Amino acid sequence: MSGKTEARDLLLSLIDATKASDLHDTTPEQAVANAIHEALIYQPSLRNCIFPTCIREFDMTARMNGWEPVNPSWSGDGWHQAIRGISHGSICPDHVAVITDHMARPAELPNGRWTLSCACGWMPRPQTWGGLLKPLWEQHILTAAGVLPAPETPAEPFERIPLAEHTESTLTELYDQLDDTEHDRQETREAAQAMYRGWDWHRNTLGGISRAVVAVCNMMRTSADFLDHRDWTADRIDAYLWAVLIGWNDDTLAQLAEKHRWNEHRIKYIREMRALLAPITDPQPKED
Repeated sequence: MSGKTEARDLLLSLIDATKASDLHDTTPEQAVANAIHEALIYQPSLRNCIFPTCIREFDMTARMNGWEPVNPSWSGDGWHQAIRGISHGSICPDHVAVITDHMARPAELPNGRWTLSCACGWMPRPQTWGGLLKPLWEQHILTAAGVLPAPETPAEPFERIPLAEHTESTLTELYDQLDDTEHDRQETREAAQAMYRGWDWHRNTLGGISRAVVAVCNMMRTSADFLDHRDWTADRIDAYLWAVLIGWNDDTLAQLAEKHRWNEHRIKYIREMRALLAPITDPQPKED
C-alpha cells in the first residue's frame, strides 16, 4: 500500500504547527486537493457474501492491488467467486462449503416453466416466473445451513377440497400440477427410450470389440506355442503388448521390468490397462 496515505500525512503535517514550518513547497490548497484525490482514487470497493443473512464483506480494490485493507475485517483471504448458478458473486470463507454443496442452476421445463437443479439433488416446485427461483434457493440454503428449520412434512395427505369450495386460484394450481405431471411423464418416457438405445448400441459395440480383441490374443498365443514359437519377452514392444492384452504373472512382469527398464509408473500403467481389458479378454463366470 505504498503511497496510499502520503497526501493524508502531508495534510496532517500542515495542520501540526511543529511540522508545518518544514514544508515550504506545499500550500494548504495543494494538500487538500491531494487528499481529496487520494480519497477518491483509493476508496474501498466492498463486496458482500451471497449467503443470505451474511454481513461479511471484503475490499476488492485493496485485494486486486495487493494493499492491506483499511479495516482488517475487509481482508479478501479465503474468499471465492461464484460465476455459475442461480446466484453470482462473492462467497466468504465461512460459507464456501455450504454454497458449493448446494450450488443450483436454473432449468427451463418444456412447458415454459422454471425450476432449479441443485448439486444436492433438491428441486423446487416449477414456477411460471424465473424470478422466484433465487428466493427459493436462498430459503433452501438457509435450511441446509441450519439457519431455518426444515419444512414440516405432513403426516397425512392433504384433505381434498370440496368442489363447491374451489376458487380460481386453487383450480389454477391443480391444473398447473396436472400440466407438470404430463410433461414429466413424457420426459421420463423419452429418457428411458434414449437410455435403452444407448445401452443397446454400447452392448453391440463392446461385443464386437471383445471378439476382435480375443481373436488377436488367440493369434498371439498360437504364435508363441505352435506357429513360430515366438518369444514375446525378447522385444520390449512385444512384451508390452502381451502384458496389456493377455497379462504376465507378477514374477515374469518383475523380470521384464528389469530387462526392459520399465519404471514403477510404467508398471502401474500396464496393470491399469490390463484391468480394463480383463472383462473382455478373460472368460467371465456365468451368473446362475
